[in-house]
Amino acid sequence: MNPVELAKSEKDGLDVLEDLDRIAQGGPDSMRPDDEIRLRWYGIYTQRPAEDGFFMVRTRIPGGELTPSGLRTIAGIARDFGRDLADVTVRQNIQFHWVRAAHLPELLERLHAAGLTTTESCGDCVRNIVGCAVSGVDAEELYDTRAIVREVNDFFVDNRAFSNLPRKFKIAITGCARHCTYPEVNDIGISPYQSDSGVRFRVRVGGGLSTSPRFSRDLGVAIGPEDIAPVSAAIAEVFRDEGDRKNRKRNRLKFLVEAREIPWFREAVEARLGRSLEQTPEPPPILERDRVHLGIHPQRQEGLAYAGLSLVGGRTSGSELERLADIAERYGSERVRTTSSQNILLLDLPINELPAIRRDLVNSGFDPGPSWIRRSILACTGIQFCKLAVAETKTRAEAIVDELERRITIDEPIRISVTGCPNACGQHHICDIGLEGSVVTVDGVKQEAFQVFLGGGVGVHEAFGRRAGVRVPSERLADALVSLLEGYREQRLATETFQAFCHRAEPDVLAGLLRRGINEPAELLSAAG
Repeated sequence: MNPVELAKSEKDGLDVLEDLDRIAQGGPDSMRPDDEIRLRWYGIYTQRPAEDGFFMVRTRIPGGELTPSGLRTIAGIARDFGRDLADVTVRQNIQFHWVRAAHLPELLERLHAAGLTTTESCGDCVRNIVGCAVSGVDAEELYDTRAIVREVNDFFVDNRAFSNLPRKFKIAITGCARHCTYPEVNDIGISPYQSDSGVRFRVRVGGGLSTSPRFSRDLGVAIGPEDIAPVSAAIAEVFRDEGDRKNRKRNRLKFLVEAREIPWFREAVEARLGRSLEQTPEPPPILERDRVHLGIHPQRQEGLAYAGLSLVGGRTSGSELERLADIAERYGSERVRTTSSQNILLLDLPINELPAIRRDLVNSGFDPGPSWIRRSILACTGIQFCKLAVAETKTRAEAIVDELERRITIDEPIRISVTGCPNACGQHHICDIGLEGSVVTVDGVKQEAFQVFLGGGVGVHEAFGRRAGVRVPSERLADALVSLLEGYREQRLATETFQAFCHRAEPDVLAGLLRRGINEPAELLSAAG
């Protein structure tokens, strides 16, 4: 039995709260080996550097739904306990860093008093349920799934029948016409389509990235909105009962689906439901590529608009979030949303006050009209805090944005990810340009670098990025990317997308464009070196 399974067999992760006072009083030195494993069930991780005794804490925000009051609570915690730092993640959570053990109980109490929680935002359980950030307000929306997201969340959270799964389990539910929750890379991805009888939902299973990326597979069924919660529960039961608990490198749902195939998996789900599901052909894939909800747009509610604000790599601060809560309250917005692209939205803004709202947002450090690169860049936690990362990400992403914004303009959305290691928390496998943290030796000295993956995408363009065979030193990333994008503009065929260009161009051509930007020999930058 591996150490994590042994720890779970001895004590459920949900029972670790009884140890929190001991840890808070005694600090990291008082932690037992299994404490660190179980604390994850409440979103608590030790952070790099481990010897300094700080923690990362992750909130759980189903569907990204917040209020200005909740946002103000989060801002206060970031300011009081986390050196004024806050990060929005690709699962719509907000993470704090630099938290001392002594502050953990008060932090959790303050969140609880505001109706927020960290419960099961980490660990071998159902993680935060991702939903569309403009659900209920988007004029193009096929179905408002907010109530469903809450129902599924409430079913799983604190449910001991599902608090000990073989591994983490990720669910995305959306009624969005853009499929903005990326159902292709979740354990369960539920998204809508218009049928002759009304809106129905497709179910995909077994998606995931990390070091062995897999796209989810269509279950071959059409379900109604009332079926989403029971079907999600049945799928989780199959994983709980049949998933591999021995090898943690191969115990995500994607490996079970791959080993048993869809017909077996569908039958296993139906057996737990006690009924058959309607089998139907898969609908046409969605054509929309730009899945972010950024900028200012009218809502379906007359006289109101939402503002999608760009946060580069999700990095913000408690002070900025507090100013955003002030703006929301000043203009009557009672709803704030985090997004699966690491951004944040204000809803229900009066259209007749938009000039003043824009001015206040810009003055408070928020960008309501982001450039092409600010719309499209992701960054994981990186080496600053993550014990697995080998490269810095947040400041690298900011530097890339500043340089590309100044030096080049692109007329289509190009998604770029800066990820600190192969585990793909920044989703670099499905981005147009994926940058994976690595190391390169220059003049006998090891330097931080990034391997480059090109041509990733989802929807009708579903593909994992191909390794370009180049490692770029971190300080030269912007130069390499400018050269690559200039080469795309020079060699583009008509309205060819960047992804299509990457799949058409020979690998040596793409690698040459990257090397051209930094004028380094091929042998120095070889990804095999």
